[in-house]
Amino acid sequence: MSSLFSKNKEAYFWKWFVRNKARIESFMDSDFSDYTIYKRLTKQLKSYNSILFPELTKTQDGIYVLIITPDGDEKGIEPVQKLFESRPAIENWIVKKFRQPNDEIDLNFDGIEYPSSDIEIIPIFADQDRVDLEIFVRNLNQDEGKYKALAFLYLDHILGEFNTITKIRYVDFFHLDKDQSVKGSIGLLELRKLIEEKLY
Repeated sequence: MSSLFSKNKEAYFWKWFVRNKARIESFMDSDFSDYTIYKRLTKQLKSYNSILFPELTKTQDGIYVLIITPDGDEKGIEPVQKLFESRPAIENWIVKKFRQPNDEIDLNFDGIEYPSSDIEIIPIFADQDRVDLEIFVRNLNQDEGKYKALAFLYLDHILGEFNTITKIRYVDFFHLDKDQSVKGSIGLLELRKLIEEKLY
């Protein structure tokens, strides 16, 4: 019974999404002054599972992209997988599970912007499954909460969210002055390569 109920929940979400596809596309092509349909999409996704969030983007070829993310929460892995696997074919859309790894990306969080090069990392491979990170962020003490949140977004979007959730065990943050650098530190791309080499 629970399996059938789960399938019905997944089918219900995708039926809603396809029915509202044109409105979501119009939102993606707009000036983003009206977030009504995005809020409804978020509500529908959270009705399926309260941990999940929708992220929308568009490729250079004009293909719309829905990313289903648990926002770094390990408990969201299974529902993301289930919803992704039940997705229908949707014309002019790509559906992705988890934030995907990128070599280069510029991000911001609630008005805070800085390049990924402002993040320096000391990785500690404590065991064969996960890595601990000492993360140094330039100007962290200007707004610690937002700077940390943006650093986590960079982890998700450069390492890949699945790597961040499953391969990072512990994170500790440190402030880095403007002209300071940490001896022996590496960047996010180097960290991704190390994780691929050592933990897979």
